[in-house]
Amino acid sequence: MKTQELDLGMFKAFDIRTRDELLPDQNASRLMEALAFYFLAKPRCSSVVLGRDARLGVPHLMQMAADIFTSYGIDVILNPLQISTCQFYYSCMQNPGSAGIMFTASHNPGSYVGLKIVIPPMIPLSLGNGIEDIRQLYKEGRKPSHAASHGRIIIARYLDSFIDYSLSLAGVKKDSLKSLSLCLDFLSGAAGTEITEALQFAGASVLPRNLIPDGRFPSGDPNPIVISSIKPAWDAIKNGSFDFGLAFDGDGDRMDFITGRGEQLAPSFNFSIILPRLTKLFRPLFPRCSVYSDVKVNPLALSLQAAAADVQIIRNGHSFIKEALRERQKEGCIAACEESAHYYMNFPYDINDFSKGFAAAENTLFFSLLTSRSFSENPEAYSLAKSQQDHTFRAREWPVHFNEKADMEHALADVKAEFSSRGLAIFEKTADGRSLDSVLMRSGIPEIITEDTDLSGSWYQVVQRISRSEDNIARWEVTGSSQDMVDEARIAICKVIDSYADSGKAQYVS
Repeated sequence: MKTQELDLGMFKAFDIRTRDELLPDQNASRLMEALAFYFLAKPRCSSVVLGRDARLGVPHLMQMAADIFTSYGIDVILNPLQISTCQFYYSCMQNPGSAGIMFTASHNPGSYVGLKIVIPPMIPLSLGNGIEDIRQLYKEGRKPSHAASHGRIIIARYLDSFIDYSLSLAGVKKDSLKSLSLCLDFLSGAAGTEITEALQFAGASVLPRNLIPDGRFPSGDPNPIVISSIKPAWDAIKNGSFDFGLAFDGDGDRMDFITGRGEQLAPSFNFSIILPRLTKLFRPLFPRCSVYSDVKVNPLALSLQAAAADVQIIRNGHSFIKEALRERQKEGCIAACEESAHYYMNFPYDINDFSKGFAAAENTLFFSLLTSRSFSENPEAYSLAKSQQDHTFRAREWPVHFNEKADMEHALADVKAEFSSRGLAIFEKTADGRSLDSVLMRSGIPEIITEDTDLSGSWYQVVQRISRSEDNIARWEVTGSSQDMVDEARIAICKVIDSYADSGKAQYVS
């Protein structure tokens, strides 16, 4: 096969992701052989955990992987049914010496397929840490030598254990959430069973929407920030009598909080409320914990988080954030939150014995339970957080697709120059020198925000970044102390982008 026929663009910054039509069987088989070569040669894994979500293109890939891996002597541990990415990570925690592949394209439309890959000890692969090696093996058509014996297929289902683990870690007992009435929207993704079952066990009254996994995603793209997909849930909550709602993406590793009035509470504010309970879990190890917060975090929420832990801004990207958590675990870094509704933590392998170590992972079941417990015990905190959020104004992150990468880079530079000329401070690195992989532009706000930072004046911030999971898509978000400031900043951005859109070089993505 000629190199130019291969879709090398599917190797993204944090995973492998492409349209189903761009990964025909011949290429998919080539990819699985490259993965088998990598697992046997580099981490020297003799077994791999496989999981898949509900999208239509991934069962075939999972079967192909199982057939090819076992043919090269690799044992395959799998649940043939659809599971969430978070349940997959828990499955990997039960098999700490194994590699792992989750077949999912997360929040992307149903026409996409993808792979999230980990190697022991629960290290997520990314560009700079394994993805580029697999890309090269795929490009070269490398495959392992034939094994002396065939690998085994081992069926392993962890649903009940996963629910018990998450309930126990969140401190949620049977019927302890009887006071709550919740609306959950799974957008036909893979997380419905575990989250509905756990919350019903805890006594909550639950209305699950789009509960049945359906890879056609009939309710729209499985992404809780796509308005056309999630607005029906907002309306149902607003017109119902629910305490709040939660919405999840296709593979269940995102959890968006919706107030009883059908309005989003930004993840950063929810994180500020649950954070004291997280630090309490780790208090026997660390008298003062630290956490990471998304570069897009609302400064008011950042100030609230700083009351409970030391907070550092971090770039977006699940693999990068988990690796940063893993690296700094012994320093007391315990958790992280992204404004895309991803929550992360160093999860103990053994709840009763933290000395057995931690896995930096996502578990929206745990965070759903902890959020529900927090609301049940202190609903006023959520009213206060919503009030504080309402004192700021936000143009929620919006995407623009560029036909050419060069045009996208020019547009990003033009936007940066526009705000630099307005006198905004430009930040592209964290306080400790790490790249933000984005541009944070602030007016009236210092670089480092603490619980004592005065945010009573006029301020706004702009965040621009390139999507690392989609081709040639740039994103912008604006937050400020007044609607006029946010509108003015958004108009300034759109004025730059319109020049590219009007010439056919870019398109706004709905």
